[in-house]
Amino acid sequence: MIGLDNMSITGGQLVSYGIGAGFAYVSGGWRYMVGGGAIPAIVLGALLPFCPESPRQLIYHGKPEEAAKVLRRIFPNGTEQQVQDKIRHITYHVDQAKALNAGKSGWWVFKQLYVVPANFRALVSACGLMAISQLSGFNSLMYYSPLLFSLVGFSNPVAVGTVIAGTNFIFTWVNLMLVDRAGRRRILLVTVPFMGLALVIAAVCFKYIPINHDLSLAADAKIGWPAIVVLVSMVVFVGFYSSGIGNTAWLSSEFYPMEVRAMGTMMLTMTCWGSNIIVASTFLTQMENTTPSGAFGFYAAICILGWVCIYFCYPEVKGMTLEDIREIFQHGFGVQRAREIQKEMKLARKEEASGEMVKA
Repeated sequence: MIGLDNMSITGGQLVSYGIGAGFAYVSGGWRYMVGGGAIPAIVLGALLPFCPESPRQLIYHGKPEEAAKVLRRIFPNGTEQQVQDKIRHITYHVDQAKALNAGKSGWWVFKQLYVVPANFRALVSACGLMAISQLSGFNSLMYYSPLLFSLVGFSNPVAVGTVIAGTNFIFTWVNLMLVDRAGRRRILLVTVPFMGLALVIAAVCFKYIPINHDLSLAADAKIGWPAIVVLVSMVVFVGFYSSGIGNTAWLSSEFYPMEVRAMGTMMLTMTCWGSNIIVASTFLTQMENTTPSGAFGFYAAICILGWVCIYFCYPEVKGMTLEDIREIFQHGFGVQRAREIQKEMKLARKEEASGEMVKA
C-alpha cells in the first residue's frame, strides 16, 4: 500500500511537470498552472461523499452495524457469514489496540519511544533513514530542476525536468516490484552508493561549466559534454533513489511495536518534512556560497555517511512478524540478530517443503 501511494505521488508529479512544460512559454501560463491545481481538489471534494468510511474506524467508535453496511458495499458478493467474520476479526484487533494504551495519556505513549531502549533504537533507525533520504538532496533536485538545467545551458529546462519526474515514477514501480523479494536492507546497500557516485560525477562536471556567483550562466558559455553528463548523472541518481531509499524509508514504520506505532509514524513524518524544509530552504544559498560542485559534493558525502549508518544500524525485517521485529531491537540495532532470524525462517521453510514432498 505504501508503494502504491508513492507511485500515485510520483505519477502526479510527472503529470504536473508535463503540464508545466506545456505552459512554460505561454503568456500568463503560470496562472493556468496554479488554477489547474484546483481541479484535482475539486474532483476529490465532489467524490468524497461517495467514498465509504473505514470499517475499522467505525468499529473503533462503536458503530459495528454501519461497519457491516460498508463491508457489504465493498464486498457485494460476500455472504453474511463472511461479513460477520470480518467484523469479528476487525473488532478483535481494534480491542487489542485499545487495550495496549488503555488509561494511558498521549504524552506517556510518546515517552515510551525514548525511555524504552528497544523503541528508541527503532526510532533512531527509522528516522535516521528518513533523514538520509531527504538530506541527500533529492527534493532540491525535484524543486529546482528547471533552474539547475538552465544553469548548465539547456534551452527548455522545464521539459528536461520532466525526464527527472518520469525517471522517479518508473523506478518507484521498480521498488514496488523488488522490495519484498530482495529485502529492504539489501536494496539500500546496493542503491545508496550509486546515488553518491552519481552526485560526485555531477559535482565534478559542474567544475567545467562556467557559472557566475549569482547562479547565472556565463555569457559566452555553450552547452557541451559537461551538461549532458550532469543530466545523465541526475537521471541515474533519481533512478537509484526511487528504487531504493526514496520508498523504503516509509516502510520503516514497521519497526515500531503496536503500542507506539502511531507516535513513531508521526516522528517519521516529522523527520521527513523537517529535513525537507532544511534542504529546500538552504539549497540556493549553498549553491551560491559553496558553488554547485560544493553543494552536490556535500549531498554525496551524506549518501556515503548514510550507507555506513545503514550497514551498522538498519536490520532486514522482510517477512518477519511484529514479535520478531520487537525482539531484534532488544539486541542493539539487531543487524546480526535479524540475520539469524532470517536464516531460521529460511531453514523452517525448507523443512516444511521437504515434509510436504514426503507426504506427497
